[in-house]
Amino acid sequence: MPGFIGHTAANTVALVGTSAYMWYDRWSIPDILAVDAGILIATFILSPDMDLFKSEPMAGWGVLRIFWLPYAKLVRHRDRLHIPVLGTAVRWLYLSFWIGLLVILFRFWFRRIGLQVEFDFQGDTDDMIYNLLFLVDVFVGAIIADTMHYVLDIITSKLKIGRPRRERWSTIRNRESSFAGEEEWKEN
Repeated sequence: MPGFIGHTAANTVALVGTSAYMWYDRWSIPDILAVDAGILIATFILSPDMDLFKSEPMAGWGVLRIFWLPYAKLVRHRDRLHIPVLGTAVRWLYLSFWIGLLVILFRFWFRRIGLQVEFDFQGDTDDMIYNLLFLVDVFVGAIIADTMHYVLDIITSKLKIGRPRRERWSTIRNRESSFAGEEEWKEN
C-alpha cells in the first residue's frame, strides 16, 4: 500500500489534471476552485485512511482526532467505506454530525450565558441553491481524490501479490546459523 506521500503525489496529479480539464472545458473559476478544494480536503483532512488512528491525515487533526476515534474503531481499514462515493459520503456525514452537535451545544450554551445568537439562514432560495451547488463541486472533488486513493491502493495491492514475499531478518539469521557443519563446530 502506498504511503501518505504516494497518495499525495497521485492526488496532486489529479488536482492538476482536473483543473486543466475544467479550464479547457470553460468552467467558471469559482467552480474550479471548489473542486480543487474538495481534492485538497479529501487528501489532507478527510482521507479514506481516517480509519487508521495513526495515519498522517489523522495526525493532522492534532488533539481533535479524538473525534475520529469512534470512526477508527468501528470501520476496518479497506472495508466497504474505503470505496470512493460511499466512503466519502460517510466521512462527510460523520464530520457533519459532530459539527452539528457542536453548533447545538454552543447554541444552548450561548443562551445559558445570555447571548442571543441567531442561527437562522435567511436568504433567497436561489442563493441557497447557488451555494449548495458549490458544496456539490467540493464533494465531487473529494470523490475524485478518494477515487485516486482507491485505485492506487488496488494497483499496489496487485503488484504486491505478484512478487515474492521478503523474508524477515530473524528467519534469514536462523537459516544461516543452521549450516551443515554447525553441530561439529559446537562440539569442538
